[in-house]
Amino acid sequence: MKKIKLEYDYVVVGAGSSGCAVAGRLSEDPSITVCLLEAGPPDTSPYIHVPTGLIKLPNHKKLNWRFFSKSQKGLNRRSLFTPRGRTLGGSSSINGMVYIRGNRLDYDEWDDLGNHGWSWEDVKPFFLKSENNEQFDNSFHAKGGPLNVTLPRFVSPLQRDFVSAAEALQYQHNLDFNGEMQEGVGIHQMTQKNGRRWSSARAYVYPALNRENFTLLTDASVENIQIDGKRAVSVTLIDGRKISARKEIILSAGSLVSPKILMLSGIGDPLEIIPHGIQMKHNLTGVGKNLQDHMAAHIFISTKSRRPWGFSWPTVPSYIFNAARYLLNQKGWFSASFIESGGFIKSKPDIERPDIQLVFMPVRRAAPPNWVEYGHGYSATAVLLRPKSHGVVQLKSNNPIDSPIIDQRFFSQEEDLDTLLWGFKECRRIANSSVFQKYGPSEVHPGNKINSDDQLREYIRDSGTTIFHPVGTCKMGKDKNSVVDSRLCVHGINGLRIADASIMPRIIGGNTNAPSIMIGEKAAAMIKEDAAKLS
Repeated sequence: MKKIKLEYDYVVVGAGSSGCAVAGRLSEDPSITVCLLEAGPPDTSPYIHVPTGLIKLPNHKKLNWRFFSKSQKGLNRRSLFTPRGRTLGGSSSINGMVYIRGNRLDYDEWDDLGNHGWSWEDVKPFFLKSENNEQFDNSFHAKGGPLNVTLPRFVSPLQRDFVSAAEALQYQHNLDFNGEMQEGVGIHQMTQKNGRRWSSARAYVYPALNRENFTLLTDASVENIQIDGKRAVSVTLIDGRKISARKEIILSAGSLVSPKILMLSGIGDPLEIIPHGIQMKHNLTGVGKNLQDHMAAHIFISTKSRRPWGFSWPTVPSYIFNAARYLLNQKGWFSASFIESGGFIKSKPDIERPDIQLVFMPVRRAAPPNWVEYGHGYSATAVLLRPKSHGVVQLKSNNPIDSPIIDQRFFSQEEDLDTLLWGFKECRRIANSSVFQKYGPSEVHPGNKINSDDQLREYIRDSGTTIFHPVGTCKMGKDKNSVVDSRLCVHGINGLRIADASIMPRIIGGNTNAPSIMIGEKAAAMIKEDAAKLS
């Protein structure tokens, strides 16, 4: 076991999708020292590595922050369950493993907002650098990178039925959502390898563990960042230890925790910091603002057929068989996350990018945090990709153990609800199409008596959930509410960068894991470039 030092060249706070990439890439240079801090435990749980273990992870007490939002006015005062990974690999260790980069126009939009160097052509090389794609090797994909990307080993027949049903309703089949075109329906590629989850930790940290210049500390919660004048010099852990950075501190704790750590360090809006008795170090009003997330509406269907995956006593022998099959060759049910099919569609034909994502699961589901119910069935979900409603992350107190106040302010812009309503109705059309009648379906929620637009709007307010893609709370930009510049350096503070989904000025149209890894890759490259200029 390596001896823990009190000083390193670089200290990375948070071993999630971005942080693992930053630390792993920086540690490739043997002349520098890198310390990676993770608040949660090591990623030793089998629930992480066996894809089907996903159903246990969103509500896992040790591997998940298990946040809850502030009650949402637009959701009839409901508080939303908001899970985030709290283990090595962060949310890449508890997510659905879907590999989606977003739409290339998303990144061009970042560049148009003044974040030069973040257009699609600028970020594409870092997606490629990270990727080892088992199926595609063309101008959109690459082999040889640390992040393994592959088609799933097991695809339920219902997943293919979903694709067929959508095609019958005139949606085009898409073989590669990360290729030339995002729009359409099909089977997702996944961040898996040999039937196991391939997290950011697997990709970037595991290869670094034997490097003499790399130190990983788990169960190491950060209380704050120490600022000397206008320079970040060290981090203080909750247990009192201080770890100094000779060159830089890179904050990669995610969109809900990174702004919390900044505010606990006295960096942020004085109105959010001073009332908690925290000494102001730097006025940066944008910290915690600009919170964006993907809102979703679900249809839940039960079936007479036991062919859809679910829990029932008659299917116990199948579970035993598939468990043995997985242990033998990592194939069958247990290699699935059950989010293998989906799509991207437009609510209006004249818009440039899809604004609704479709997600299908061949399993009898309940709303989070419960997830799975007894019996058999399937669910379909419509996801609002480009919300106009923005929220905030605030401090609850000056106690670093307390969760932040999370207020997404969903549907504060009525247009968001209208767009999601359209997507939900399309989802419902697909889920109730003739293709699925062979399973004996019965719509459980919302049920066939809920049909009018007003009824469906109320259903979405009563039952809609986030799909756990918070971004934007330390946004990149030049305006008064930005927190970092295009090099990801915190405005007005030397030696401090932020590299995680919090820097996104606008949420991307898709799952956020792959873009977060790209941010980590690009951050590491910029850190190396800037260090070389100083040497």
